[in-house]
Amino acid sequence: MKYSMKILIKSFDPQTLKHSLEQIVKMRKLLSKVSCSNESIFGFPITTQKWTVLRSPHVDKKSREQFQIQNHSVLYNTNFNNKKELMIFFQKLKHTEIYGSEFSIEVIHSSYFNKFN
Repeated sequence: MKYSMKILIKSFDPQTLKHSLEQIVKMRKLLSKVSCSNESIFGFPITTQKWTVLRSPHVDKKSREQFQIQNHSVLYNTNFNNKKELMIFFQKLKHTEIYGSEFSIEVIHSSYFNKFN
């Protein structure tokens, strides 16, 4: 049986995103007995949201302010050979204090019978 974990990391700050990704990769390498040759990192384009607000709603329609939020995101894929190794990594990831980032985790299980579908 083979287990795969996809971690999508989102952050407003690119340095925070880089720091949290480095922590996860370092934790994965410390916990694995075999080298992690099946891990991959994909960077996504920066998404930008912009708003324009009128400063005064009654007079001076030309007086406006613009605001924007930039979201940076990275997808980290890694594979596990057994369930125990996956659960240990997941517990360590759950109790790690990483601030300023949003995580979404997806675990995929494949077995011998998935080949016949």
